[in-house]
Amino acid sequence: MQLKKLSSYLMVMFVTAGISARAMAMEPPPLPKESRFHLKTNYLQQAEEGIYELAYDSKHNKVFAAVMDRVHREDNKGYLYSFSPASLAIEKKYAAPYRAFSLAINPQADRIYVGHTQAASLRISMLDTVSGKVVKTSDRLSFNNPDAADPKAEHLRHMVYSPAANALFISYSNMLKSSDGHRTVQKLLVLDGTSLKSLGEVKDAYKTTAYGLAFDDNTQRIYIGGKEYINEIDAVTRKVLRTIPLTNASPAIPSVQSLSVDSASGRIFVVVFSHKDKTGKNDGLYIFDLHNGKQLAYVHTGKGANAVKYNPKYNEIYVTNFRSGTVSVVDAKTYSVKKEFNTPVYPNQMALSSDLDTLYVGIKEGFNKQWDADVFVEGAKEKILSISLNKS
Repeated sequence: MQLKKLSSYLMVMFVTAGISARAMAMEPPPLPKESRFHLKTNYLQQAEEGIYELAYDSKHNKVFAAVMDRVHREDNKGYLYSFSPASLAIEKKYAAPYRAFSLAINPQADRIYVGHTQAASLRISMLDTVSGKVVKTSDRLSFNNPDAADPKAEHLRHMVYSPAANALFISYSNMLKSSDGHRTVQKLLVLDGTSLKSLGEVKDAYKTTAYGLAFDDNTQRIYIGGKEYINEIDAVTRKVLRTIPLTNASPAIPSVQSLSVDSASGRIFVVVFSHKDKTGKNDGLYIFDLHNGKQLAYVHTGKGANAVKYNPKYNEIYVTNFRSGTVSVVDAKTYSVKKEFNTPVYPNQMALSSDLDTLYVGIKEGFNKQWDADVFVEGAKEKILSISLNKS
């Protein structure tokens, strides 16, 4: 009798446990809280193509990308892609006269400027944003210096457009021979925004080598960031107004890679990318008071902090970390990383939509098999990424 009771008891326990296990298996896990961020991506048409700077056309609601043939460099081919801001579908692909690297836009005049870098080009083209046709290409912006170390060392880098001055400001660099070896020379060239005729250069724009170049629409001021300094320039008078020293920054700044200005609250955001120290231990975001140069914060976002954008609508700072393969979202109140996106392989330049609700990021693959065969992946296409910032 006792054996029957025990057997019945065990059978009930087994059945109950089975029902419980099945019930637990059928219950779905709780859903994670939906992020306000939403991501989309699309690829360039050809694997040989490389994506560089982006620009948002607020008048015609387009996203433009400067693209070049990164494999057959000797062909000197460039393109201007037009993407749909919502779907990232490729709307048009326009041929540029030379390799396309930098962009600046004048939406009111339906004009976009394309910078053709490196010695084989060294020109600026102006295209119609509606038709995509090349309206004009500048004369070659070269300075035949007898002390030039290497003809291939001449570059046109970033550029900005000032509506108040109707002028285009372009960063030019070259390498010259000197008694100590080589030294870098940099100029801030100025072109008329309509004719692309040279208006000379901004005198003393550079103290030393500098990569950071930014423009503040509210004040029509240009900012150049280099090793231990930021220069503020009036775009209309083309004069250096002041130098903000960065000598006391912590960690020490080898050179400013990129910067973004928030003149409304008097802050300037700087990212640093140490090309010598591949550990990237001091790479990241620095925040300074725009008026007195005092450092307000430092945030280690990732290795190879390469580009920065400030969004006043959400009081956020976005940083692409080139070597880490991430995009950081930094709270501009607490100066802490609130979100990080994994975006392999190399997140590069960014653009914000005019309503500040979408961030666009160019994602690069291995640069070029001639530069680094171990990094280059044949057949891998570069792409554009959009991050919706207002998803509820």
